[in-house]
Amino acid sequence: NKNSYCVIMAGGLGKRFWPVSTKACPKQFCDILNVGKSFLRQTFERANQIFDTQNIFIVTGTAYEELTKQQIPEIPSENILKEPFGKNTAPCVAYAAYRIARVNPHASMVVVPSDHFITNDAVYLDNIQKGISFVEQFGGLLTIGIKPTRPETGYGYIQIKKNKFSEFISKVKTFTEKPDKELAKVFLESGDFLWNAGIFIWKVEDIIEEFKTYLEDMYLLFEQEYKNVENPDSPENIAHIYGQCRNISIDFGIMEKSAKVYVMKGEFGWSDVGTWHSFHEISPKDENNNVSNSEQVRLIETKECIINVPQDKKVIIEGVENCIIAENNDILMICHRDHEDNIRHFDDMLKHTTKELN
Repeated sequence: NKNSYCVIMAGGLGKRFWPVSTKACPKQFCDILNVGKSFLRQTFERANQIFDTQNIFIVTGTAYEELTKQQIPEIPSENILKEPFGKNTAPCVAYAAYRIARVNPHASMVVVPSDHFITNDAVYLDNIQKGISFVEQFGGLLTIGIKPTRPETGYGYIQIKKNKFSEFISKVKTFTEKPDKELAKVFLESGDFLWNAGIFIWKVEDIIEEFKTYLEDMYLLFEQEYKNVENPDSPENIAHIYGQCRNISIDFGIMEKSAKVYVMKGEFGWSDVGTWHSFHEISPKDENNNVSNSEQVRLIETKECIINVPQDKKVIIEGVENCIIAENNDILMICHRDHEDNIRHFDDMLKHTTKELN
């Protein structure tokens, strides 16, 4: 479909996967799953099956332009939209929508994260194509939700309305961000909730109209400072625009407020691989529920551990339970799995300690 475009959001820092994911090479550029390709490369190849390369845009930080080109040499330079600094997903979506509108104002637009895990590409791509057909026919804002398999507290949830719009698509009743365990159990048992996969499908003109309604300040900014400017994508102009944008997500800014939101139930096997815990969930395990990325690791009386080390590193681990052991460059991290939430702070802690020692 020459009229449809794919936008890959690749701007995160992936702090929860430190030290494998670093500021110099965040999670989306890493091969954390040890499959021979980074998350970004996998996402691009998946999208490229149904979108022309010219119709794929990647939004990432200015610092990651060269890394993006290295991993996806096929992508035209002008299709890498460079953010001078992160301002969450609403400015990212606005920038991509206005960039596509310059080429094709009546296009449809699919927005996908760069760092998620999909087990069934064929079903995923079929869902995307069904979604494009839906918005081209009916308009509105379509998101894809995943049927929950456990009371997960790390995901957002989408409540669907009882009266289905079609076999696959329902109107959205409510959005709920990361509930506690008890509420997550209620959501799971009710059958009315889906996990929010952060995948969006809409017509470019429809999402711009929603910005006008719900994020008018951002809408006016792009209308005045991007739409009719001679060189809108210059680093100076984008920095000027982003400097005035609010730090707000597309979910909170528009999706939770709009009356035109639909959800499609996706059943293609999905994980946002947002934490070492979710990495453990989707990875092959040994008889003691350990996950290791290397055949050079020897485990003795060790249970429930996650080991991610360089492939040439010889490692012996004995008598350890419930730990994350990860090494990258000159950094080794050993953390109890119950304390995983602290990992995103470790890099700053280490820099602070280094300063004190010096």
